[in-house]
Amino acid sequence: MGPSVCCLRIRLVLAVTGILIGLSAFLVFTVKYHNYNASIWALVSGIFAALTLAVHILYKKEYWSDNENWKILKVLMLVGCLTQLAGVVSFVAYLFIAITEQQILQVNDRGMYIACIWGFMTWKWGFLLFYYSRDYKRLYDGCTDVDSKYHSFQ
Repeated sequence: MGPSVCCLRIRLVLAVTGILIGLSAFLVFTVKYHNYNASIWALVSGIFAALTLAVHILYKKEYWSDNENWKILKVLMLVGCLTQLAGVVSFVAYLFIAITEQQILQVNDRGMYIACIWGFMTWKWGFLLFYYSRDYKRLYDGCTDVDSKYHSFQ
């Protein structure tokens, strides 16, 4: 059974919020603070929030119900895993750099703690992309398995 209408709306709103926050953080950290490490990771986070939004929208339009189309979810699961890996590596790397350079929490130029936070946000959207792709894939795997078993007995 898929998510309820209310739950799907919440997922859509959270994904749109992630896109808006990621893009606005990209602009602010690039233009005002010149912290390019944080701005790039904010942009990447917004991009993967957009991918997660696309997965939800395509579910709502029943795009994944076609046997050929839900195979794309396997690719999105892999992309989500690789994004999680990149997010964790960036989180640990920026945290390590910030600690070894004994930085305070600063926003401009070389503020590694802010980049660390956006690495975590990228990990989060990678995880959600993986999780929801897997969730929808399992939903349609179950439907196609039942249909194929039903047709094989007739």
